[in-house]
Amino acid sequence: MTNAILNPVKTLKPYKTKWRSQVKLLHSWRQNTSFGGETLQMVLTDERGEKIHATCKRNHIQSVQRKLPLGKWRVLTTFTVSQASGQYRPTTHPYKMTISDETVITNSDIIEDDIFLSLAKYEDIIDGTLKTHFLIDVMGKIVSLEPVQTVQVKGEDRKKVQFRLVDSSGKDIACCLWGKYAEQLETYVEREQPLICLIRFAKISFYRGEVQITNAFDASIVYLDPTMEEALKFKEKLMEDKLPLSLIEKRNGKKEVVLQEEDWNGLEIKTISELFVANQVENCKIICSIEAIDTDWSWFYFGHKGCKHRAIKIGKIVPSRSNNDNKQLWHCGKCQANITEVVPVFKLHLIVRDDTETCKLMLLNTVGMTIVGHEAVDLWDGSYDEIEDPDLLPESIRDLVGKSFCFGISVSSDNVTNGAETFKVLEVWSGDKILQVESQSEPNSMIGTSSSTMSSCDVLMLEVASHNESEECKTPFTKRKEEDADLSDKTSTSKKLCRASIKVEKEKEE
Repeated sequence: MTNAILNPVKTLKPYKTKWRSQVKLLHSWRQNTSFGGETLQMVLTDERGEKIHATCKRNHIQSVQRKLPLGKWRVLTTFTVSQASGQYRPTTHPYKMTISDETVITNSDIIEDDIFLSLAKYEDIIDGTLKTHFLIDVMGKIVSLEPVQTVQVKGEDRKKVQFRLVDSSGKDIACCLWGKYAEQLETYVEREQPLICLIRFAKISFYRGEVQITNAFDASIVYLDPTMEEALKFKEKLMEDKLPLSLIEKRNGKKEVVLQEEDWNGLEIKTISELFVANQVENCKIICSIEAIDTDWSWFYFGHKGCKHRAIKIGKIVPSRSNNDNKQLWHCGKCQANITEVVPVFKLHLIVRDDTETCKLMLLNTVGMTIVGHEAVDLWDGSYDEIEDPDLLPESIRDLVGKSFCFGISVSSDNVTNGAETFKVLEVWSGDKILQVESQSEPNSMIGTSSSTMSSCDVLMLEVASHNESEECKTPFTKRKEEDADLSDKTSTSKKLCRASIKVEKEKEE
């Protein structure tokens, strides 16, 4: 096993679990979630400085902390890779790692003390170039340090300190630290000599109309007068002039409204470029051509034969009483039961294009079956093993490339607020139906005559995935027949920025 290939963090993708990577733990913190209880959150890096967010559940925390200590290199074998999501992501990697009881953690011979800083430029923070749902590393000289305050937050006393950071070229940015991070600065308030501050995994927020750096709850690290090489070089370039504090009137926040829309004929046809600047939750239609199949993902998952919800393979075999065939045991998260009957269920990820831009779409179960023209089980090779080569696709799926459709999609709160860049398809039109839709509005694409595996006259009413897809837009159709019950799929890696309306942080809230 010592000669087995090590997979760089950059190459990790969700289509299998049998990965093997050499990583170092940069940071970890405990976090409570409403659906999973206490978890351990981690930031791992490989030798190239590629970072990935990792997590494990409560029952694995002690084991992981013992085998994967801070700052030490280890080799991880067999782990799950899934879509990274959420409003404050500690890395820009499109995926995250989940460590389970099947993950093997062994020692590594590598010695490398680099902490792999990725310092953000002040101009990129100020002008909005950086996406606010990613946490950043920022360093500067503290100026205009105010006394530490104690304020009421949700009925509890919390400490708070405000100051500004200045970079080596004189640009400055507002900062606010809360709780234990504010306490770190209490002893430095009266200090006269320059104080250097490094905040790792900080979040970009807004206060009184101005961009502000603050701690991301317990996920951040604050270093005062750090001694790493980057900090020593920064001190050499320091400018001594202090910059004044300027406050701008607070912007009004916007509330998100979930659209319940049944009449697709009345919905607007949008261009793909308009999706990336959407500022509200809504359903809409796009007309586009399929440019490629996104093979970062498997084209199907194994679902419970009864409810179609994703089933997780358990490392046990159940002997059959009726014959000599043993059966694999699976667990259905929706039914909360161990099962032996599973079927492949479509979960297609497509890269599509109109005459303005490209984006990624996800099609579940019946929606995928509609455009492919077959059930997933008909294209399945019968193996329950993981896919080793995701580029080996069934012919019916490869044939989708180049075809044109009108997709009814959901722009969810995850797209608007968290910058998610994959959109979920709820309904599909093709053939003559596209031409009919185009004739009712201004054309939004260069699509002419379209080819399709679907009937050119039918409008297919398709079901929204309903289970475990919180905050997504759900459409109540009268022709429902089954649920596309997969786990929620947060977004993948497009190049365009989804600009979201950002809530302004109140003075008495973190």
